[in-house]
Amino acid sequence: MKTAIISSSQNLNSKSYLLCKEVEKLLIEKGVEVVFIDGKDFSLGTYHKQTEDNKKVANLIKDCDNFIFGMAVYQYSFNANLKLILDTCMDECDNKLFGTLVAAGGQKSYLCYMDLVKCCMNEWRMIPLPRVVFCNSSDFEFNAEKTIPSQDLETRLIEFANDFEKIGQKLIS
Repeated sequence: MKTAIISSSQNLNSKSYLLCKEVEKLLIEKGVEVVFIDGKDFSLGTYHKQTEDNKKVANLIKDCDNFIFGMAVYQYSFNANLKLILDTCMDECDNKLFGTLVAAGGQKSYLCYMDLVKCCMNEWRMIPLPRVVFCNSSDFEFNAEKTIPSQDLETRLIEFANDFEKIGQKLIS
């Protein structure tokens, strides 16, 4: 099973990036091949003004069996960088499983990921993993060295990775 984890945030201190890295570690421990795409590493163009980076990202994900999208919440929806990835790089993604990791500023935007679900289901007939990890700043512990997920958040990430791997394996068999 080859999984693309797409961390879409442009923020250097991104909590959704931390979620993606935690899930990457968990999936690798299960023997899953992971392609990690960090949105900060690419300068993407729009559909009509694509850059070389659009082609690079499309090539990285074209042979993947399934996807995990890490997103921060902006105006109760997903960010512009994820929109660029969806619009310009997802041509080879029909009928594949996807999961969502969401970092938000507060609890009131817990349904924001549904815009992403609607896009993926309607445009590419993708299959959403029912388990979504939604968190905010209160789900992290901060110390002088780094930001780490709380024990509760770590448990939810483990459940997400377990379900994603189990269902993903069944769908590609």
